[in-house]
Amino acid sequence: MRLVPWHEPLPMGIALHRVDLALEGELALEGWSELAPEEHGRAKRFALAADRARYTQTRIALRRLLAGRLACDPAEVPLGTGTHGKPCVLGEAGEQLHFNVSHSGVYALIAVADPNRVGHVGVDIEVLNTDIDAQALLDIAFTEPERRAVLAASDVRRAFYARWVGKEAVLKAMGVGVAEHLHSVTLHSDGERSLAVASSLPGWQGIEAMALPAPRGYAAALAWQTKEAMCTRPTL
Repeated sequence: MRLVPWHEPLPMGIALHRVDLALEGELALEGWSELAPEEHGRAKRFALAADRARYTQTRIALRRLLAGRLACDPAEVPLGTGTHGKPCVLGEAGEQLHFNVSHSGVYALIAVADPNRVGHVGVDIEVLNTDIDAQALLDIAFTEPERRAVLAASDVRRAFYARWVGKEAVLKAMGVGVAEHLHSVTLHSDGERSLAVASSLPGWQGIEAMALPAPRGYAAALAWQTKEAMCTRPTL
């Protein structure tokens, strides 16, 4: 496992790290003591060694990263879950930072945000699965404008994933269930990396998103809502 700081430009108040995961071989004991008992239990329930290693290494990296921000030992980071199972830091420590995590294949991404600047943050990374039937999932995952844009693309699979990771990052940022809110937002490309986000839901105005430069064979995106946007009321 290797934790790599992100060097590409990011929005103010957000830091991003990539975790290079080692999925082969037996589960490494290094870092195991930094996990909580419930994390030990969850890790042991994975049937596949690769899934167990992916979860465990990502969790250890997250604890180490947050421990550096909270000035405590990794094992002492009070991790818990909020609404819809979104991981969070519990208690007063949770007021010091926001974070979000995603992992797929041999990589994980961890976004950490300054709560004085950013109210919500979400990140997603996905392997570009060559077996996926993108067209069969269009009606389930996307709104009509998104479906038209994906089908008009020269590479439908890549266009599908570009919007999928952006949409999932937005929904993770807002801390809602992904499946029931897929049609609550519409994304479209708004420049080289910017993704314009449209939603009529109360409190969702001002959400921003961007595509991230991902490793070959992956797609990734970041979404956030600034504190300023959260305090701005739409004009009637």
